[in-house]
Amino acid sequence: MHGRVKVRTSEEEKARKEKERHEKLKIFKHAMHSIQTKRNQGELDKELLEITGKVLSSNPDIYTLWNIRREILIVFRKNVESDEDISKLYDDELYLTEHCLKINPKSYCAWHQREWVLAIRPDPDWKKEVTLCNTYLKLDERNFHTWDYRRFVISKCKPSLNEEFVFTTEKLFDNFSNYSAWHYRSKMLVALYPDLEGGRPIDDQHHKHELKMVESAAFTDPDDTSAWFYQRWLLGAVKTTVEPVVCTVTPIKTTVAFNKHVSKNFIAQNISLVINDVLVPGEWISCSGNEYDLLWLFKHNETVVDNLDVKILYLTESNEKETIYCNKYKQCSYIGKNKIDFQLKYSEPVIEELNKQLDSCRQLLALEPDSKWTMLTTTFLLHCLDAKQHYKEVLEKLETLKKIDVMRAGYYSDLKTKWSIEEQIADDYQNDRDSLVIRFNEKITYLPHLQYYNFCETVDFSNQNLTSNMLHSLVMLQHCKNLNLENNKLTTLQDFPLLDLDVLNVQGNHLQEEEVRKLKEKCNYKIKF
Repeated sequence: MHGRVKVRTSEEEKARKEKERHEKLKIFKHAMHSIQTKRNQGELDKELLEITGKVLSSNPDIYTLWNIRREILIVFRKNVESDEDISKLYDDELYLTEHCLKINPKSYCAWHQREWVLAIRPDPDWKKEVTLCNTYLKLDERNFHTWDYRRFVISKCKPSLNEEFVFTTEKLFDNFSNYSAWHYRSKMLVALYPDLEGGRPIDDQHHKHELKMVESAAFTDPDDTSAWFYQRWLLGAVKTTVEPVVCTVTPIKTTVAFNKHVSKNFIAQNISLVINDVLVPGEWISCSGNEYDLLWLFKHNETVVDNLDVKILYLTESNEKETIYCNKYKQCSYIGKNKIDFQLKYSEPVIEELNKQLDSCRQLLALEPDSKWTMLTTTFLLHCLDAKQHYKEVLEKLETLKKIDVMRAGYYSDLKTKWSIEEQIADDYQNDRDSLVIRFNEKITYLPHLQYYNFCETVDFSNQNLTSNMLHSLVMLQHCKNLNLENNKLTTLQDFPLLDLDVLNVQGNHLQEEEVRKLKEKCNYKIKF
């Protein structure tokens, strides 16, 4: 028996741990009581700094204590005269954060405190901070707290962007499954390699190179999502322009819709309404009441009658003057439509690479037909390369995705709605249709691009899958008179916007009669319920 180590039974070990926990809790409560008492009494001194430091050394995520330490340091900074003493205070604080980060490398509070100290001290050592980031990223290359802190440090010391870009490459080759590295890389890619001549976010050579790199990452582990998301970003990295899409001028109301959200200042500088070759003065008002909007109302005092020459002049991003001519569509009313094209525009080298990746995705799907990320990427590639040509196949793949990825079925339904409506808009504009009726078989789930139809007096959304969450979007229908929302999934009309309707049909929904009655009292149009 002599010389043998006594092994505690499980009950003894449990009792010992419980006693230790109780003692630690007792010490912690006493320390927190002391801290709160001193703070309430305004005693922001070294003793309080010492007590908070001891607690944080064991529990680095108590953000209140870090706040108290900042209060103390601000007071000390005002009262301490020696630069050497102030530097020591900062060094001690940085040392404490390092100690806390060793306990928890993902402590929001410790990283934030370190950033705060370096932001206020006059002599920060940024090279040391870069080294610190390197150390922690060697321990865990996916620690997004470290990546976030690194972006802060780099913004201050401003090293070569190319060096940082190479750094992300090294980290990604260590582990492709690194959201933070891909995100950081995207920011530098646009800054380092913009397409200065073509106006694209990334020049063709590097765009193609990144697509190849991300393909390698995605096919190394098809179930990892980080590379697929980066590829999705690359697919969207194309040249886009802000343009007016339709102008409607009536005796009651004038509106101009845009393909992207624009500000009042943007419109005032770039858009003009001209009637009979005379510039019309007026005020632009957001349709939704926001600073940026898709549809803007133009308040003016011009009398709108028949036989007018109405046009919209706008200045493009390349400072070229363009004109939208408004044609009469009924008595004293005019509509002017711009060319509509939702197809993304890629350069030939990038298109060549996208076609290669599409072939690779098809091959992988042949081996793993239920690989949702491969199928979703195939779907996006088809849509990006030629949405019209591949429209039917895209919808079929989205329907398959709804079955193999049930948890995201709503997302796939929304994609079907968005892309189907984009197809219809182009056709409606080409054929000068002046009413909005869903003309495809898919039931829509929300209302994208509704500003393109703001001129329509008749809008039929009957027998769809619309919920009350989309009601606020209807504010875009500023010229609508007959709105049909029959047989949808509406449960409330609480967010229904103020519109100049003649008839609103909400039959076949799950609405309360009392709520419909209240809406009738507020409006002056007929409601079918």
